[in-house]
Amino acid sequence: MQKNTKCSNMGFFSGLSEDVLQELTKDLERIQFKKGEAIITEHSWGDNLFFICKGKVEINKGLHNPETPFAQLSILQAGDFFGEMGIIEDSPRSASVVALEDVELMIIPREAFHNMIFAYPLIMLNLVRTISGRLRSTNERFVELVDEMIKKNRLMAIGLAASKIIHDIKTPLTVIVLTAQVLENVFPEGREFTENIIKQTKLIDQLVHEILDFAKGTETPPLIQQVDLDVFFRELQEMYFPNLKDRKIDFIVENRVPNYVHFDEGKIRRVLINLIKNAIEAMPVEGEIKILSSISSGWLQISVIDNGPGIPQKVQEDLFQPFVSDGKNYGTGLGLAICKKLVQEHKGRLEYIPIEPHGSRFDIRIPQSAK
Repeated sequence: MQKNTKCSNMGFFSGLSEDVLQELTKDLERIQFKKGEAIITEHSWGDNLFFICKGKVEINKGLHNPETPFAQLSILQAGDFFGEMGIIEDSPRSASVVALEDVELMIIPREAFHNMIFAYPLIMLNLVRTISGRLRSTNERFVELVDEMIKKNRLMAIGLAASKIIHDIKTPLTVIVLTAQVLENVFPEGREFTENIIKQTKLIDQLVHEILDFAKGTETPPLIQQVDLDVFFRELQEMYFPNLKDRKIDFIVENRVPNYVHFDEGKIRRVLINLIKNAIEAMPVEGEIKILSSISSGWLQISVIDNGPGIPQKVQEDLFQPFVSDGKNYGTGLGLAICKKLVQEHKGRLEYIPIEPHGSRFDIRIPQSAK
């Protein structure tokens, strides 16, 4: 530590004249700490307030966890102060302070601080304002942490449920597939129907595995395949035709990509299934769902567009976060979050664009360089 007589930033004393500042601080000691040095140790005693003239410090709190020994509370810089509780309360330090870079501090002893605030109450007002701002920031961070913990616990519960579902449905799904294969052998003319049974059965298994992977945070690299979009979209239309024929919902596909494209067919199919299902559920009685595909600058774009009511502004910002849902009695709020994960595994992007006066558009963008 070295003494220094210069202290350039006086934000703590804002509103006071230069002459008053010189008079108040002329006898106060300035000290310097090198990067990484401990300035205050948690539980130590002290009766000084520290004003940061230059540099940055980290305030951290010890934890009873060997893997994470401490938690960062805040980072303070020139014009900030710390150690105020040591002069307000006669109690040990509640946190530690470490220099994040070379710092210069001005030490304000308790008695000197008391003299300052009695002579210039504006200093106390500045201190209260700063402490109030820190408390507000701490409250916001606390709410964010609690919300994150709730989400993690819910994801953990969903992960456990998905694990049990996978275990419980493995046998009946296998029986369904074997039965469909037997039927195909006995009634070859029904092959189209048995193949669809097998495909949908495997889809159930894949969907549950995706929920489990999402809950665990597991990333599964996509199996990039060569895909004929005309065939790919036709299969989607055939899948949804029975659901739409009685709903007066038009399902339109406009494929502007003449050549083969490359992506994990299973993953992108499940993204589109989710987006189409959401659009159908949002339609009150009748409407239109359109799938539009194009390619430009090495990016394949598949858009799902509907003229339904659209997504309320209040949920648009957090639309792809887990457990965000609007108006669904039985929704988990995981569908779009999983969709985004599946697209990101392709190094792609999934975006929502509102349509005026009403409607929704989801754009899936997948790079075609990763084949």
